[in-house]
Amino acid sequence: MRVIVKYYGVIKELAGTSLEEYDLPHGSSLKDLMNLIVNKHEGDGLYDKLWDKNENELKPLVMVVVDGEDPVEQGGYDRVKLKEGSKVELTMAFAGG
Repeated sequence: MRVIVKYYGVIKELAGTSLEEYDLPHGSSLKDLMNLIVNKHEGDGLYDKLWDKNENELKPLVMVVVDGEDPVEQGGYDRVKLKEGSKVELTMAFAGG
């Protein structure tokens, strides 16, 4: 199944693109997709921005939205199942005052 990943802000700059498409087996989870993304970008700035090597997971400031929903509210990255045409959006959290 094909999944669309959209990048915003600094993640877009590091990826060198605003959009990537990934082919995954049916029944794949968001965690499966995130592993593909970080493995594809291992050794470049995007990998370092997204992935915490010590914890072996996404860094806390990475914001992910799947089909308009927060995956944390859906049970976490390993519980969110993707479907054909799912849209996954990645950006970094920011604060202001």
